Amino acid sequence: MRGAKSIADKIDLGLILLPVREKDTTGLEAITSTGAFATPTLKISVYKNRRGRYKGIYLWCQSDLGTCRIKPMFATTWNYDLISIDDIRIHVASAFADDADED
Repeated sequence: MRGAKSIADKIDLGLILLPVREKDTTGLEAITSTGAFATPTLKISVYKNRRGRYKGIYLWCQSDLGTCRIKPMFATTWNYDLISIDDIRIHVASAFADDADED
């Protein structure tokens, strides 16, 4: 039975997208009742993060199915304890930015 699961040994990051269940909503009651965050609609389970410190956590998100976008909101341990994460934004300039001005 090990066959295809061996691929997971070679990856650097392992994530699973999961729906938010009633058990999750109950576990997050202390966090969402403060009004700081809306109720999440999607959770991402981070089970492997090689060379990273965030492992064994849930990343709680709002999903917009109309535009296929996910907005991360907050992170917790698997026991629903809130953890602090850095909000890092990376902006990449297009390699073709000069070509767009010539059109």
